Amino acid sequence: MRRSKDPKIKRITRVLVIILVLYSVVMVLQKIIWKDKIPSIFGFKNFVVLSGSMEPKLKIGDIIIVRETQKIKEGDIISFKEKNSVVTHRIIKIINEDGEEFFQTKGDANSAIDIDLVKRDAIEGKYCFKIPFLGNLVLLLKNEMAVYIFGGIIILLLIVINVRPLVIKGKHG
Repeated sequence: MRRSKDPKIKRITRVLVIILVLYSVVMVLQKIIWKDKIPSIFGFKNFVVLSGSMEPKLKIGDIIIVRETQKIKEGDIISFKEKNSVVTHRIIKIINEDGEEFFQTKGDANSAIDIDLVKRDAIEGKYCFKIPFLGNLVLLLKNEMAVYIFGGIIILLLIVINVRPLVIKGKHG
């Protein structure tokens, strides 16, 4: 019985790895070509949550997916450029001044509103969903030693996965 599931699991794993690799290649190429622009695929961008300002909704280490859109209203969670980083906070008020739209934002866990108003052209996207904890892996991979260790583990796993059938075949062969 177990053998019938193995090929299915391997196929699903291969497809997921291929999708992840293609996604990574597209994102890296976009970053190389357009240095000042945050990479996106079909208008979707991803960010790693680095602070607890949006807890309990978003936790440190979550990966969030945002989508570029013009439809933004009070209560929406947006990701926006602020100096050299991207911040994700909730819109608490929309201000129209001289025909220009500004957004007042605040982190859910923060007691004070953000000092600076957000211009529409600073908005990277509106929050869609999160992938819990996966951002911790991304943060870990920024550490050079962790990359070597993680890479070594992947290589060992690939060896075990590929050598195991040969060993089993040799015992029964």
